[in-house]
Amino acid sequence: MKKYFIRIIFMLCFFLPATSMAQQQDITGVWNGELELTDTAGQLVHLPYEIAVTEEKGKLSGYSRIIFHVNGKDEAGMQGINIKWKGKELVIEDEGFVEHDFTINPSRRVKKTMILTLDVTDKEMILEGTWSTNRTRIYIPAKGTAVLKRKVDFKTSALFKRLDTLKMAEKLSFTQPQKITTPAVAVVTPPVEKKAVIPPPQPPAPEPEPDLIIPAIEKSTSIVLMPVVKKPQQLVAAIVPPTKQKKMQMDMVTKSTIKAPPPPPVIIAKPEPVVAKAAPPKPEKKNPPVVAPKPAPVVAKAPAPVAEKKPVEVVAKPATAPPPPPVAIVAPSITKGAAELDKRITKSDQSLYFESDSLTLTLYDNGEVDGDIVTVVMNGNIIFSKVLLTEKANNKTIYTRDITGDSVSLVMYAESLGDIPPNTGLMVIMDGEKRYEMRFSADLKTNAAIILRRRKKE
Repeated sequence: MKKYFIRIIFMLCFFLPATSMAQQQDITGVWNGELELTDTAGQLVHLPYEIAVTEEKGKLSGYSRIIFHVNGKDEAGMQGINIKWKGKELVIEDEGFVEHDFTINPSRRVKKTMILTLDVTDKEMILEGTWSTNRTRIYIPAKGTAVLKRKVDFKTSALFKRLDTLKMAEKLSFTQPQKITTPAVAVVTPPVEKKAVIPPPQPPAPEPEPDLIIPAIEKSTSIVLMPVVKKPQQLVAAIVPPTKQKKMQMDMVTKSTIKAPPPPPVIIAKPEPVVAKAAPPKPEKKNPPVVAPKPAPVVAKAPAPVAEKKPVEVVAKPATAPPPPPVAIVAPSITKGAAELDKRITKSDQSLYFESDSLTLTLYDNGEVDGDIVTVVMNGNIIFSKVLLTEKANNKTIYTRDITGDSVSLVMYAESLGDIPPNTGLMVIMDGEKRYEMRFSADLKTNAAIILRRRKKE
Protein backbone atom coordinates (compact mmCIF):
# COMPACT_ATOMS: atom_id res chain seq x y z
CA MET A 1 0.00 0.00 0.00
CA LYS A 2 2.80 2.40 0.86
CA LYS A 3 4.55 1.69 -2.45
CA TYR A 4 1.29 2.47 -4.34
CA PHE A 5 1.05 6.00 -2.84
CA ILE A 6 4.72 6.65 -3.58
CA ARG A 7 4.10 5.84 -7.29
CA ILE A 8 1.14 8.24 -7.45
CA ILE A 9 3.15 11.09 -5.90
CA PHE A 10 6.01 10.42 -8.34
CA MET A 11 3.66 10.58 -11.37
CA LEU A 12 2.12 13.86 -10.18
CA CYS A 13 5.53 15.44 -9.72
CA PHE A 14 6.52 14.26 -13.20
CA PHE A 15 3.46 15.46 -15.21
CA LEU A 16 2.47 18.68 -13.43
CA PRO A 17 5.60 20.64 -14.44
CA ALA A 18 5.10 19.56 -18.07
CA THR A 19 1.55 21.00 -18.08
CA SER A 20 2.63 24.35 -16.57
CA MET A 21 5.55 24.58 -18.99
CA ALA A 22 3.20 24.08 -21.96
CA GLN A 23 1.07 27.00 -20.82
CA GLN A 24 4.03 29.23 -19.98
CA GLN A 25 5.87 28.70 -23.28
CA ASP A 26 8.42 31.41 -24.08
CA ILE A 27 6.70 33.62 -26.70
CA THR A 28 9.10 36.59 -26.61
CA GLY A 29 10.26 37.82 -30.00
CA VAL A 30 8.74 39.27 -33.18
CA TRP A 31 5.59 37.72 -34.72
CA ASN A 32 4.56 38.47 -38.30
CA GLY A 33 1.17 37.87 -39.94
CA GLU A 34 -2.08 39.60 -40.86
CA LEU A 35 -5.58 40.52 -39.71
CA GLU A 36 -8.59 39.64 -41.83
CA LEU A 37 -11.98 41.37 -41.89
CA THR A 38 -14.95 41.78 -44.21
CA ASP A 39 -15.78 45.37 -45.23
CA THR A 40 -19.23 46.84 -45.81
CA ALA A 41 -19.11 45.83 -49.49
CA GLY A 42 -18.64 42.17 -48.51
CA GLN A 43 -15.02 42.00 -49.64
CA LEU A 44 -12.31 40.26 -47.60
CA VAL A 45 -9.55 42.68 -46.53
CA HIS A 46 -6.06 41.60 -45.40
CA LEU A 47 -4.16 44.00 -43.12
CA PRO A 48 -0.41 43.34 -42.50
CA TYR A 49 0.16 43.04 -38.73
CA GLU A 50 3.24 42.53 -36.52
CA ILE A 51 3.82 42.30 -32.76
CA ALA A 52 6.99 42.36 -30.62
CA VAL A 53 6.62 40.52 -27.27
CA THR A 54 8.96 41.29 -24.36
CA GLU A 55 9.04 40.08 -20.76
CA GLU A 56 10.12 41.91 -17.60
CA LYS A 57 9.85 40.43 -14.12
CA GLY A 58 7.41 37.79 -15.33
CA LYS A 59 5.02 40.28 -17.05
CA LEU A 60 4.45 40.29 -20.81
CA SER A 61 4.05 43.46 -22.90
CA GLY A 62 5.16 44.80 -26.28
CA TYR A 63 4.30 46.76 -29.41
CA SER A 64 2.19 46.19 -32.55
CA ARG A 65 2.31 47.63 -36.09
CA ILE A 66 -0.61 47.66 -38.57
CA ILE A 67 -0.73 48.88 -42.19
CA PHE A 68 -3.78 50.29 -44.04
CA HIS A 69 -3.73 50.69 -47.84
CA VAL A 70 -5.58 53.96 -48.55
CA ASN A 71 -5.73 55.81 -51.88
CA GLY A 72 -2.80 53.97 -53.42
CA LYS A 73 -0.40 54.34 -50.48
CA ASP A 74 0.38 52.56 -47.21
CA GLU A 75 -0.38 54.24 -43.87
CA ALA A 76 1.24 52.58 -40.83
CA GLY A 77 0.68 52.97 -37.09
CA MET A 78 2.49 51.57 -34.03
CA GLN A 79 0.97 51.23 -30.57
CA GLY A 80 1.71 49.57 -27.24
CA ILE A 81 0.01 46.30 -26.27
CA ASN A 82 -0.71 44.46 -23.01
CA ILE A 83 -0.29 40.65 -23.06
CA LYS A 84 -1.40 38.06 -20.52
CA TRP A 85 -2.27 34.40 -20.30
CA LYS A 86 -5.80 33.27 -19.42
CA GLY A 87 -5.56 29.53 -19.14
CA LYS A 88 -4.43 28.23 -22.53
CA GLU A 89 -5.44 31.44 -24.36
CA LEU A 90 -3.30 34.51 -24.94
CA VAL A 91 -5.16 37.85 -24.60
CA ILE A 92 -3.63 40.92 -26.31
CA GLU A 93 -5.17 44.39 -25.74
CA ASP A 94 -4.27 47.77 -27.29
CA GLU A 95 -2.94 50.53 -25.03
CA GLY A 96 -2.79 53.47 -27.47
CA PHE A 97 -0.80 54.62 -30.49
CA VAL A 98 2.87 55.53 -30.07
CA GLU A 99 3.06 57.00 -33.58
CA HIS A 100 1.18 56.87 -36.90
CA ASP A 101 1.02 58.53 -40.31
CA PHE A 102 -2.73 58.17 -40.86
CA THR A 103 -4.59 60.81 -42.86
CA ILE A 104 -7.23 61.00 -40.09
CA ASN A 105 -6.33 60.81 -36.41
CA PRO A 106 -7.60 57.51 -34.91
CA SER A 107 -10.16 57.59 -32.10
CA ARG A 108 -8.74 57.00 -28.62
CA ARG A 109 -11.93 55.26 -27.53
CA VAL A 110 -11.64 52.42 -30.04
CA LYS A 111 -9.64 49.50 -28.60
CA LYS A 112 -8.83 46.15 -30.19
CA THR A 113 -8.73 42.85 -28.25
CA MET A 114 -7.18 39.65 -29.61
CA ILE A 115 -7.74 36.12 -28.21
CA LEU A 116 -5.14 33.70 -29.60
CA THR A 117 -4.02 30.12 -29.00
CA LEU A 118 -0.44 28.88 -29.32
CA ASP A 119 0.46 25.97 -31.61
CA VAL A 120 4.07 24.71 -31.45
CA THR A 121 5.49 22.34 -34.07
CA ASP A 122 8.97 21.09 -34.86
CA LYS A 123 9.48 23.87 -37.46
CA GLU A 124 7.50 26.92 -36.28
CA MET A 125 5.33 28.57 -33.62
CA ILE A 126 1.88 29.91 -34.63
CA LEU A 127 -0.59 32.21 -32.82
CA GLU A 128 -4.09 31.96 -34.27
CA GLY A 129 -7.46 33.29 -33.14
CA THR A 130 -9.93 36.16 -33.39
CA TRP A 131 -9.94 39.93 -32.83
CA SER A 132 -12.68 42.51 -32.19
CA THR A 133 -13.14 46.21 -31.37
CA ASN A 134 -15.48 47.83 -28.88
CA ARG A 135 -18.60 49.85 -29.72
CA THR A 136 -18.58 53.63 -29.29
CA ARG A 137 -21.13 56.35 -29.82
CA ILE A 138 -19.86 56.94 -33.36
CA TYR A 139 -18.19 53.68 -34.42
CA ILE A 140 -19.75 50.24 -34.67
CA PRO A 141 -17.69 47.21 -33.55
CA ALA A 142 -15.54 45.32 -36.05
CA LYS A 143 -14.21 41.78 -35.85
CA GLY A 144 -12.16 39.26 -37.80
CA THR A 145 -9.43 36.62 -37.56
CA ALA A 146 -5.67 36.80 -36.96
CA VAL A 147 -2.72 34.52 -37.80
CA LEU A 148 0.83 35.26 -36.59
CA LYS A 149 4.08 33.31 -36.93
CA ARG A 150 7.24 33.88 -34.93
CA LYS A 151 10.19 35.15 -37.01
CA VAL A 152 13.59 33.62 -36.50
CA ASP A 153 15.49 36.56 -37.98
CA PHE A 154 13.53 39.31 -36.15
CA LYS A 155 16.01 42.07 -37.10
CA THR A 156 14.65 42.12 -40.68
CA SER A 157 11.07 43.00 -39.62
CA ALA A 158 9.76 46.54 -40.17
CA LEU A 159 8.54 46.76 -36.56
CA PHE A 160 11.97 45.96 -35.08
CA LYS A 161 13.72 48.41 -37.44
CA ARG A 162 11.32 51.18 -36.35
CA LEU A 163 11.84 50.35 -32.65
CA ASP A 164 15.60 50.38 -33.22
CA THR A 165 15.35 53.82 -34.86
CA LEU A 166 13.40 55.15 -31.85
CA LYS A 167 16.03 53.69 -29.41
CA MET A 168 13.35 51.36 -27.99
CA ALA A 169 14.75 48.01 -29.17
CA GLU A 170 17.41 48.03 -26.43
CA LYS A 171 14.71 47.50 -23.77
CA LEU A 172 13.31 44.31 -25.37
CA SER A 173 14.16 41.20 -23.39
CA PHE A 174 14.88 39.00 -26.41
CA THR A 175 17.64 41.41 -27.58
CA GLN A 176 19.58 41.14 -24.31
CA PRO A 177 22.58 38.74 -24.26
CA GLN A 178 21.78 35.51 -22.42
CA LYS A 179 23.77 34.81 -19.30
CA ILE A 180 25.38 31.31 -19.38
CA THR A 181 25.93 29.91 -15.91
CA THR A 182 28.53 27.14 -15.65
CA PRO A 183 28.11 24.61 -12.82
CA ALA A 184 30.70 24.78 -10.08
CA VAL A 185 33.30 22.03 -10.46
CA ALA A 186 35.11 20.86 -7.35
CA VAL A 187 38.85 20.72 -7.95
CA VAL A 188 40.41 17.72 -6.20
CA THR A 189 44.18 17.82 -5.86
CA PRO A 190 45.95 14.51 -5.31
CA PRO A 191 47.92 14.19 -2.07
CA VAL A 192 51.58 15.07 -2.36
CA GLU A 193 53.84 12.17 -1.62
CA LYS A 194 56.53 12.98 0.90
CA LYS A 195 59.89 12.01 -0.45
CA ALA A 196 62.80 11.22 1.77
CA VAL A 197 65.18 14.14 1.90
CA ILE A 198 68.70 12.95 1.14
CA PRO A 199 71.26 15.40 2.46
CA PRO A 200 73.83 16.45 -0.13
CA PRO A 201 77.23 14.91 0.18
CA GLN A 202 79.48 17.00 2.35
CA PRO A 203 83.03 17.66 1.27
CA PRO A 204 85.69 15.86 3.21
CA ALA A 205 87.02 17.65 6.23
CA PRO A 206 90.32 19.44 5.57
CA GLU A 207 93.40 18.05 7.08
CA PRO A 208 94.52 19.83 10.25
CA GLU A 209 97.23 22.35 9.58
CA PRO A 210 100.26 22.60 11.86
CA ASP A 211 99.98 24.98 14.74
CA LEU A 212 101.05 28.47 13.85
CA ILE A 213 101.51 31.24 16.27
CA ILE A 214 99.91 34.45 15.05
CA PRO A 215 100.79 37.52 17.01
CA ALA A 216 97.96 39.60 18.36
CA ILE A 217 97.37 42.86 16.45
CA GLU A 218 95.63 45.81 18.00
CA LYS A 219 92.63 47.29 16.26
CA SER A 220 94.30 50.64 15.82
CA THR A 221 97.28 49.25 13.92
CA SER A 222 97.17 49.53 10.21
CA ILE A 223 100.77 48.47 9.40
CA VAL A 224 102.50 45.25 10.61
CA LEU A 225 106.28 45.10 10.35
CA MET A 226 107.93 41.77 9.85
CA PRO A 227 110.45 40.89 12.54
CA VAL A 228 114.04 41.68 11.68
CA VAL A 229 116.51 38.90 12.47
CA LYS A 230 119.79 40.47 13.54
CA LYS A 231 121.66 37.30 14.39
CA PRO A 232 121.89 34.40 11.95
CA GLN A 233 122.51 32.12 14.90
CA GLN A 234 118.83 32.47 15.80
CA LEU A 235 117.75 30.52 12.67
CA VAL A 236 116.83 27.03 13.59
CA ALA A 237 117.71 24.10 11.42
CA ALA A 238 115.09 21.71 10.22
CA ILE A 239 116.64 18.99 12.25
CA VAL A 240 115.86 20.72 15.55
CA PRO A 241 113.18 18.82 17.47
CA PRO A 242 109.71 20.36 17.40
CA THR A 243 109.61 21.15 21.10
CA LYS A 244 112.75 23.24 20.95
CA GLN A 245 111.67 24.77 17.62
CA LYS A 246 108.38 25.93 19.14
CA LYS A 247 110.11 27.48 22.06
CA MET A 248 112.50 29.26 19.81
CA GLN A 249 109.62 30.67 17.69
CA MET A 250 108.02 32.06 20.83
CA ASP A 251 111.18 33.82 21.77
CA MET A 252 111.55 35.26 18.33
CA VAL A 253 107.98 36.61 18.22
CA THR A 254 108.18 38.29 21.63
CA LYS A 255 111.43 40.05 20.68
CA SER A 256 110.48 41.06 17.16
CA THR A 257 106.89 42.32 17.61
CA ILE A 258 106.73 46.08 17.16
CA LYS A 259 103.68 48.13 17.92
CA ALA A 260 102.65 50.51 15.13
CA PRO A 261 101.92 54.11 16.03
CA PRO A 262 98.18 55.04 16.22
CA PRO A 263 96.74 56.58 13.00
CA PRO A 264 96.28 60.30 12.90
CA PRO A 265 92.75 61.54 13.74
CA VAL A 266 90.52 62.23 10.74
CA ILE A 267 89.31 65.80 10.64
CA ILE A 268 85.95 66.24 8.88
CA ALA A 269 85.45 69.75 7.62
CA LYS A 270 81.93 71.01 8.20
CA PRO A 271 80.39 72.73 5.16
CA GLU A 272 79.54 76.33 5.61
CA PRO A 273 75.82 77.03 5.63
CA VAL A 274 74.57 78.47 2.37
CA VAL A 275 72.59 81.63 2.93
CA ALA A 276 70.19 82.55 0.12
CA LYS A 277 70.50 86.15 -0.83
CA ALA A 278 67.26 88.02 -1.02
CA ALA A 279 66.42 89.45 -4.42
CA PRO A 280 66.55 93.20 -4.59
CA PRO A 281 63.08 94.72 -4.27
CA LYS A 282 61.51 95.79 -7.52
CA PRO A 283 60.60 99.39 -7.80
CA GLU A 284 56.88 99.91 -7.43
CA LYS A 285 55.05 101.20 -10.42
CA LYS A 286 53.23 104.29 -9.57
CA ASN A 287 49.96 104.86 -11.33
CA PRO A 288 49.74 108.18 -13.07
CA PRO A 289 47.37 110.57 -11.40
CA VAL A 290 43.84 110.47 -12.67
CA VAL A 291 42.79 113.73 -14.13
CA ALA A 292 39.03 114.28 -14.14
CA PRO A 293 37.77 115.52 -17.50
CA LYS A 294 36.53 118.99 -17.53
CA PRO A 295 32.76 119.23 -17.84
CA ALA A 296 31.53 120.56 -21.13
CA PRO A 297 29.93 123.93 -20.94
CA VAL A 298 26.15 123.80 -20.77
CA VAL A 299 24.50 125.77 -23.51
CA ALA A 300 20.90 126.73 -22.88
CA LYS A 301 18.65 125.91 -25.84
CA ALA A 302 16.15 128.44 -26.95
CA PRO A 303 12.53 127.32 -26.46
CA ALA A 304 10.78 126.13 -29.61
CA PRO A 305 8.29 128.59 -31.02
CA VAL A 306 4.71 127.77 -30.22
CA ALA A 307 2.53 127.45 -33.29
CA GLU A 308 -0.46 129.63 -33.29
CA LYS A 309 -3.75 127.77 -33.07
CA LYS A 310 -6.02 128.41 -36.01
CA PRO A 311 -9.77 128.18 -35.69
CA VAL A 312 -11.20 124.92 -37.03
CA GLU A 313 -13.73 125.42 -39.73
CA VAL A 314 -16.68 123.04 -39.58
CA VAL A 315 -17.87 122.06 -43.04
CA ALA A 316 -21.19 120.34 -43.26
CA LYS A 317 -20.94 117.10 -45.30
CA PRO A 318 -23.77 116.19 -47.62
CA ALA A 319 -25.92 113.27 -46.54
CA THR A 320 -24.72 109.94 -48.05
CA ALA A 321 -26.93 107.17 -49.33
CA PRO A 322 -27.26 104.01 -47.15
CA PRO A 323 -24.79 101.16 -48.04
CA PRO A 324 -26.07 98.48 -50.41
CA PRO A 325 -27.20 95.19 -48.86
CA PRO A 326 -24.45 92.53 -48.61
CA VAL A 327 -24.20 89.95 -51.33
CA ALA A 328 -25.51 86.60 -50.13
CA ILE A 329 -22.70 84.51 -51.70
CA VAL A 330 -19.44 85.45 -49.97
CA ALA A 331 -17.06 82.51 -50.31
CA PRO A 332 -13.72 82.18 -48.47
CA SER A 333 -10.42 81.66 -50.24
CA ILE A 334 -9.79 78.39 -52.00
CA THR A 335 -6.91 77.67 -49.58
CA LYS A 336 -9.43 76.90 -46.79
CA GLY A 337 -10.52 73.77 -48.61
CA ALA A 338 -10.45 71.88 -51.92
CA ALA A 339 -6.69 72.46 -52.27
CA GLU A 340 -6.37 69.96 -55.17
CA LEU A 341 -9.71 70.61 -56.88
CA ASP A 342 -8.23 70.95 -60.37
CA LYS A 343 -6.11 67.80 -60.00
CA ARG A 344 -9.13 65.52 -59.52
CA ILE A 345 -11.69 64.30 -62.04
CA THR A 346 -15.17 65.87 -61.63
CA LYS A 347 -18.19 63.74 -62.51
CA SER A 348 -21.47 65.62 -63.10
CA ASP A 349 -24.11 62.92 -63.49
CA GLN A 350 -26.91 64.64 -61.51
CA SER A 351 -28.94 67.75 -62.39
CA LEU A 352 -32.25 69.46 -61.58
CA TYR A 353 -34.25 72.59 -62.50
CA PHE A 354 -34.99 75.39 -60.02
CA GLU A 355 -37.36 78.35 -60.15
CA SER A 356 -36.88 80.39 -56.97
CA ASP A 357 -34.43 83.25 -56.45
CA SER A 358 -33.00 81.56 -53.33
CA LEU A 359 -32.15 77.93 -52.57
CA THR A 360 -31.52 76.30 -49.17
CA LEU A 361 -28.81 73.61 -49.14
CA THR A 362 -28.50 71.09 -46.27
CA LEU A 363 -25.70 68.48 -45.84
CA TYR A 364 -25.98 65.16 -43.94
CA ASP A 365 -23.96 61.96 -43.70
CA ASN A 366 -25.44 59.32 -45.95
CA GLY A 367 -26.06 56.33 -43.63
CA GLU A 368 -23.40 55.45 -41.04
CA VAL A 369 -21.44 58.31 -39.48
CA ASP A 370 -17.78 57.39 -40.05
CA GLY A 371 -15.97 60.76 -40.02
CA ASP A 372 -16.38 61.97 -43.64
CA ILE A 373 -15.23 65.58 -44.24
CA VAL A 374 -16.35 67.48 -47.37
CA THR A 375 -15.94 70.91 -49.01
CA VAL A 376 -18.64 72.24 -51.40
CA VAL A 377 -17.62 74.65 -54.20
CA MET A 378 -20.28 76.62 -56.11
CA ASN A 379 -19.12 78.14 -59.42
CA GLY A 380 -15.54 78.35 -58.11
CA ASN A 381 -16.49 79.79 -54.66
CA ILE A 382 -16.47 77.75 -51.43
CA ILE A 383 -19.82 77.71 -49.62
CA PHE A 384 -19.09 74.78 -47.23
CA SER A 385 -15.48 74.59 -45.96
CA LYS A 386 -14.26 71.28 -44.46
CA VAL A 387 -17.61 70.24 -42.97
CA LEU A 388 -17.80 67.04 -40.89
CA LEU A 389 -20.81 65.05 -42.10
CA THR A 390 -22.94 63.84 -39.20
CA GLU A 391 -26.61 63.36 -38.40
CA LYS A 392 -26.79 67.09 -37.59
CA ALA A 393 -27.86 69.39 -40.45
CA ASN A 394 -25.41 71.88 -42.02
CA ASN A 395 -27.49 74.63 -43.74
CA LYS A 396 -26.58 77.31 -46.28
CA THR A 397 -28.85 79.69 -48.32
CA ILE A 398 -27.75 80.85 -51.76
CA TYR A 399 -29.36 83.60 -53.84
CA THR A 400 -29.57 82.71 -57.51
CA ARG A 401 -30.59 86.20 -58.62
CA ASP A 402 -26.98 87.35 -58.19
CA ILE A 403 -25.61 84.49 -60.31
CA THR A 404 -24.87 85.23 -63.96
CA GLY A 405 -25.96 82.56 -66.38
CA ASP A 406 -28.71 79.97 -66.26
CA SER A 407 -26.85 77.15 -64.44
CA VAL A 408 -25.14 76.57 -61.09
CA SER A 409 -22.41 73.96 -60.52
CA LEU A 410 -22.11 72.40 -57.04
CA VAL A 411 -18.90 70.34 -56.66
CA MET A 412 -18.45 68.03 -53.62
CA TYR A 413 -14.72 67.75 -52.75
CA ALA A 414 -13.69 64.92 -50.33
CA GLU A 415 -11.23 66.18 -47.68
CA SER A 416 -11.09 62.71 -46.04
CA LEU A 417 -12.70 59.31 -46.55
CA GLY A 418 -13.55 58.55 -42.91
CA ASP A 419 -13.24 55.04 -41.53
CA ILE A 420 -15.23 53.45 -44.39
CA PRO A 421 -14.26 54.80 -47.84
CA PRO A 422 -15.47 56.39 -50.07
CA ASN A 423 -16.79 59.75 -48.87
CA THR A 424 -20.60 59.59 -49.11
CA GLY A 425 -23.16 62.25 -48.23
CA LEU A 426 -26.71 63.55 -48.73
CA MET A 427 -27.58 67.07 -49.95
CA VAL A 428 -31.17 68.28 -49.53
CA ILE A 429 -32.10 71.23 -51.82
CA MET A 430 -35.22 73.31 -51.01
CA ASP A 431 -36.58 75.28 -54.00
CA GLY A 432 -39.42 77.15 -52.36
CA GLU A 433 -41.75 74.33 -51.28
CA LYS A 434 -40.12 71.74 -53.53
CA ARG A 435 -37.64 69.33 -51.90
CA TYR A 436 -34.89 67.47 -53.76
CA GLU A 437 -32.58 64.80 -52.22
CA MET A 438 -29.25 64.35 -54.00
CA ARG A 439 -26.84 61.63 -52.84
CA PHE A 440 -23.20 61.93 -53.83
CA SER A 441 -20.00 59.84 -53.54
CA ALA A 442 -16.42 61.14 -53.84
CA ASP A 443 -12.88 60.00 -53.09
CA LEU A 444 -9.34 61.41 -53.25
CA LYS A 445 -9.27 61.10 -57.06
CA THR A 446 -12.82 61.98 -58.11
CA ASN A 447 -15.21 64.86 -57.29
CA ALA A 448 -19.01 64.64 -57.40
CA ALA A 449 -20.92 67.48 -59.10
CA ILE A 450 -24.60 68.51 -59.24
CA ILE A 451 -25.78 70.90 -61.99
CA LEU A 452 -28.66 73.27 -61.13
CA ARG A 453 -30.40 74.80 -64.18
CA ARG A 454 -32.74 77.78 -64.06
CA ARG A 455 -36.16 77.02 -65.49
CA LYS A 456 -37.16 79.70 -67.95
CA LYS A 457 -40.49 81.33 -67.23
CA GLU A 458 -43.04 81.13 -70.05
